[in-house]
Amino acid sequence: MSSITLEGATGPEVDATLERLAAEDVLGQLLRREGRMAQLATEGDDVKLDWVDGVERALGAPGALEGAAAEGAEIAARGVRHVIWSGMGGSVQTVYTLKRMGYLDAPSLTIHPLDSTDPAALNRILAAIGAPQGRNLAHVLPQTMMIGVSMGMTSEEPITHLEWFDALLRDHGVPDPGGHIQVMTLPDSYLDRFARPRGSRMVPIQLDGGNHTPGRMSAPATRVFLRPVALMLAALGASGGLRTILQRGQDLYRLAHSIPALQRRRDTVDDPFLRLAAWLALRAAPGRWAPKLLVTLPPGWEGFAPWLEQLVEESLGKGGKGFLVFYNQSPEGRYGEDCAVLRIVVEGPVAPPGGMDRGGRGSPPGGSPPRGAPEGLPTLTLRVPSAPLDGVPPELAGLGELAGLFLGFKKTVATYGYLQDIVFAGQPAVEAYKKYARDLREAPGPVPLDPASPSGPDSPAGPYVDAGKSAPTGRIAGAPLGRSRSGHESVWLDYSSLLRRGLLDETTLREQVQRLGGDRTDAADVLAAILAAARQAGSLCYLDFTWNGELSPDLHRVFQRGRDVLANATLGIPAKLRTGPSDYHSTEQGETDGPAELVSLRLVAERHEDVAAGTYDDKFLLAQARGTWQAMEDAGRWIVFLTLPEAGGTPAGAQAVESLSQLFERVDLRLTRGE
Repeated sequence: MSSITLEGATGPEVDATLERLAAEDVLGQLLRREGRMAQLATEGDDVKLDWVDGVERALGAPGALEGAAAEGAEIAARGVRHVIWSGMGGSVQTVYTLKRMGYLDAPSLTIHPLDSTDPAALNRILAAIGAPQGRNLAHVLPQTMMIGVSMGMTSEEPITHLEWFDALLRDHGVPDPGGHIQVMTLPDSYLDRFARPRGSRMVPIQLDGGNHTPGRMSAPATRVFLRPVALMLAALGASGGLRTILQRGQDLYRLAHSIPALQRRRDTVDDPFLRLAAWLALRAAPGRWAPKLLVTLPPGWEGFAPWLEQLVEESLGKGGKGFLVFYNQSPEGRYGEDCAVLRIVVEGPVAPPGGMDRGGRGSPPGGSPPRGAPEGLPTLTLRVPSAPLDGVPPELAGLGELAGLFLGFKKTVATYGYLQDIVFAGQPAVEAYKKYARDLREAPGPVPLDPASPSGPDSPAGPYVDAGKSAPTGRIAGAPLGRSRSGHESVWLDYSSLLRRGLLDETTLREQVQRLGGDRTDAADVLAAILAAARQAGSLCYLDFTWNGELSPDLHRVFQRGRDVLANATLGIPAKLRTGPSDYHSTEQGETDGPAELVSLRLVAERHEDVAAGTYDDKFLLAQARGTWQAMEDAGRWIVFLTLPEAGGTPAGAQAVESLSQLFERVDLRLTRGE
């Protein structure tokens, strides 16, 4: 087998759809940047289609790839041993994919992705570069650089990281601090406005200096992929492999200007990625449910799934449309007719080194082992042939096939958008939460986590009232779950958004609690009743657990159990485990404006650990948590907000995590007994 194939997506309607796509020359529209495809790929006045032939152009441009390889070699030759890659969404998701698959850790050079505003994330980075608790910085900073990347106009998180890192460099007297910082961004973006006055070294994201590639579509033709790969090739003494890797990806992609029009139309009918799009579009049931793909991957390749999830849901989650991607779901779970399985199988001798199986971005190292596919669902199999590449060391085996997957699934997204009339450029729904977060961050005083109390959690009276008196405000204390040593309830549950939006009223809630045999003042019983009410309203086809901040192993286990038991088994639906702010740049577009089929549980600790070196606080993190809550409420989504006093390695934090675990267990028990 020399090309990627798809099994299972058959039928006369699928074939007829592919014939239509061939007759309308959708692949030619992409290449020529014209027709309906160009309209759907336009953000503002910008046609975002440079990803379509970016690899072909790079391979054909004299010296382009050699120059990209030389950039990596120059950094490695300067003695840089640690590169901190700061970005959000598509600016860092590719780097996370490479990290999860084990490609970014060589003896002489390691790349550390960073996309969190939790001070604990910076402490993790400090430990990773050899400066735990801020010790040894004078030694490690001269061997460390930060690359700040933004492929969106309004991403501010990398600015906060660069400010923190730049201050560390200057405080420790590192010569030429500007030489340890590099910025890739769009002209006139927030990051560009920050970097230029400070004399930061700038480099274009695209090799040709263009700016017509969305962040989520930046791999493998831009420096978001090429720079980390070039760095690792240089560190491994194989700087000439960049062209070979891209050529392998292009060969698997099978879309180029050099292919004659007649052959291109034949390729349309046979293309596995277009076939997948056609099959999914035919499964869409407007007003009932959106298609949901439960993706499984072979050992070592699991790190690709979050990249695919972002590509799909940030591109297509608009106007209630789109399809959804899930991974790491329990094979023992029970799922509905809206779900299908996509098995990605890589055949041949090539496999990635494995790296950290983080169970998804934001999960701690040593996450879940690979899982099989649930039985009894429609199953598609995407088969990817692999082969060793000359000049590419075994530590980077599989990168060519990975490039082919990056390229191929973008055809799926564009074609699904074409068939369902979805503008797959831009992510307009996330701009509202960004403004909320910006306003909260810039306002004086602490961020109020309780919308019913402008004074916030630090006011003398406090925003929390006795659980027995909380019905009018929609705020329930988790007192039955136990108290932390500070004397405050460990978990607070706030469903006031549902009341304000009219998605739920107290009468319905009370009836659901009674039907389930629960207690109106018990947070677990109230949450169980909310889930039952959402299901009755047709608004619970998947569950979302979003933790704002660094995710500890204990918290990760709590959410894994919530997914496997509460969602997959008891409710019979898939679930997402997300971290904020990371996933607010990845799948928030779909949750806010895509299929309205979820209940989102947003969680945050009120207190976070201090940064071990430099200056960085948690106000931005709390502002983002509160801002996304408000944006989801504005969009009329089912959102429940839970707060813990803290979730770090303190007795109070441990008690809070245990209380949260008990909360989910009791919700599951109530639903199991009551349904």
